[in-house]
Amino acid sequence: MKNCLICHGDVSTLFGWGAFVGLQQHTPICEKCESAFQIISGELCRICGREWAMVAPENRVEDLCSDCFRWEKDPFTAGLLQQNRSVYHYDEHMKEVLARYKFRGDAVLVQVFRKAFQQTFKATWSKDLPILVPIPLSTDRKYERGFNQSLLLAELLLGNPKELLSKTNSEKQSKKARKERMERENTFFVPDPEKVKGKSILLIDDIYTTGTTVRMAAKVLKDAGAKDICSYTLVRS
Repeated sequence: MKNCLICHGDVSTLFGWGAFVGLQQHTPICEKCESAFQIISGELCRICGREWAMVAPENRVEDLCSDCFRWEKDPFTAGLLQQNRSVYHYDEHMKEVLARYKFRGDAVLVQVFRKAFQQTFKATWSKDLPILVPIPLSTDRKYERGFNQSLLLAELLLGNPKELLSKTNSEKQSKKARKERMERENTFFVPDPEKVKGKSILLIDDIYTTGTTVRMAAKVLKDAGAKDICSYTLVRS
């Protein structure tokens, strides 16, 4: 009997042939905690992957949500991001688990997301595998947390993630208002442009909120010669 990584209760597993030969992976959380996560499904915004059921009719413009429509109308950001797909909704349960993982140093919680994160990835990018590029942390932020949560997520997927982006030290984005975040100076840069020229890039991050972070990362990658850029995040706020 194992303990759930979230509630620390018992996790019951069926002992079958797969477990006997070592092919069956241990389930890291109990059924109650797993069922509390809300998977994104159904019809989605063509670019950001927001579930249409969560978008009011007045906030839709054809197959785009109003946020993506504004991004695409702006010449500075139009076409930067081909597509984003996310696995889970950002409800109260996910908010608490993600805070433990991201801000309280509970890195082992990445295993909670393994199955669903791998399944959505395979369903979306099974044919042509892009280069996996985790959104970086600044040196100061990585020192505070002890790990890069986006890199750990990228390591769950097929293919070796490449740390082709770097980030300068800056104020924590969670403390900034939406407008200020969108207008901030881009703190990402590409140390070696030759490694991204002509490449298809898949940015990996923990959460898609306004789309600012992935588009700022996409901007420097595009400027460095990347062919096209998509993003894949654990959560869609």
